[in-house]
Amino acid sequence: MAMELNKPASLTEELECPVCLDFFRDPVMLECGHNICRPCILKYMNSQRAVQCPECRAAVNGPGSLVANRALRNLADKARAMQLSDVVPQGASKSYSEVPATAPPMQTEPLCARHGQMLQLYSDAEQRPVCGVCVQEARALGLGYSYRPIAEVVAACKDDTNQLMLEIAARFSELQEFLRRREEELKRELKLSEKNVLEQMERNLEAIQRAENDGSQRIAALQSIQESGDPVSLLKWWTNTGYPLIENMKQPSSPPAETDDWEIVSTSGYKSQVKDLGLHPGSVSLGPIETHLQFFVWKEMLKVIKTVPQRLTLEDCSGNWLKISRDGCSVRQYDQRLPNQENQTQCSTSPPFCEAAFDVNLHATSSDKFSSGKHYWEVEVGGKSDWALGVKLEKVTEKNSKWYKKLFNLISPYYYVLLAFTKDKNYHIKVMSTDIPVVPAGRPRKVGVHLDCDKATITFYNADDMSLIYTYDIGYIQSALAYFNPGPYCHGRNTEPLKVCWY
Repeated sequence: MAMELNKPASLTEELECPVCLDFFRDPVMLECGHNICRPCILKYMNSQRAVQCPECRAAVNGPGSLVANRALRNLADKARAMQLSDVVPQGASKSYSEVPATAPPMQTEPLCARHGQMLQLYSDAEQRPVCGVCVQEARALGLGYSYRPIAEVVAACKDDTNQLMLEIAARFSELQEFLRRREEELKRELKLSEKNVLEQMERNLEAIQRAENDGSQRIAALQSIQESGDPVSLLKWWTNTGYPLIENMKQPSSPPAETDDWEIVSTSGYKSQVKDLGLHPGSVSLGPIETHLQFFVWKEMLKVIKTVPQRLTLEDCSGNWLKISRDGCSVRQYDQRLPNQENQTQCSTSPPFCEAAFDVNLHATSSDKFSSGKHYWEVEVGGKSDWALGVKLEKVTEKNSKWYKKLFNLISPYYYVLLAFTKDKNYHIKVMSTDIPVVPAGRPRKVGVHLDCDKATITFYNADDMSLIYTYDIGYIQSALAYFNPGPYCHGRNTEPLKVCWY
């Protein structure tokens, strides 16, 4: 029984910060794997002292190395709420059946999970509502957080939502207007083509009818003169009318090369009266638009779309282990290391060649660096067996502190937040030494990466259907580069490149 009573206490201890000895509040995970409240660790970082993990004394490499632990935060909040629910005022009854019917309604205002007081303000830095005690604690820790009334934040969220809805409606209205206008243009082109064909066919029909009438008249004239019994009249008609008429109906052949005398050249066949008519097919056609209408309209829509995935160009950061395409939009791994080249970058780490194992250092990055705004790009992964995509982040450090200068040459100033696919771990989010398994809906052939520098989040999508794969809260972004790892060569079984989709 004693062991059973100690279980809740042991669980509670696991949810307590080793510094403030209270339930975790906005916990973050250090590089060593231990957890601590974000305000507690930031307090020591702001003091310009060398920061160490309170559990194992491992060095902490600045705010950029802090990883938000949402799962632990949710557990701590639930434990705090359960603790508050167990606090019952003296004289109150724990049985609902003993509460009188005339009892006043229970207070429904939201309370702070930690202090049990009403939530009055909103912390922009922590992105959560706080009470007055939370504000006092943050100020006591020297945290320069800014606060706003909750009603103001709610109103701002509603305004942002309404503005976003209007913007979405305007974007779709613009696309619909383009499609309607293009539909009308194609219909006009089709009607004009139909009109031209019909007019030409009517002219051809009139010419055929004239030729038919001329032929009928000639036949009637020949028959009438043939039926007359006067040889003198027949000979006279033949000399003056018949012979020129017959000769005019014949099709002359080309004269021989040795003479230009057309009179000695025999003629054969008769000229067609409708041979030179410009005949048209019986149906109206718009060419390739008729069979590939959606494709051509899609190409034209790209001119209307104002925002498309960024056309990133890649740079090799692996020391000539990777091959970048000439246009700079794709990367793959060689089966052996190349000799030194002039385009070898300064960030080359020259890692040992590994045929089958995944190496985070064998990667390419974008030539563009991101520090603010929102960015989105798509990468074609196809059927590759190993790959990784994401961002390469610069760690936020106190560059003026002594411990940073001492550790600068020992600790890499970069870390990675990646969506990786490998044979042994399948899909997972990789942050330093931490792997978070994820299960996307289907196997994506294209992956979309959305980086929000202002909110410090990175989101991965299945770009085939834009279904969400995972969103990771980075915490803070000083600068970031797009990261591309084509994976190991795998003895020629993983040679397909990673390709940035250019639209």
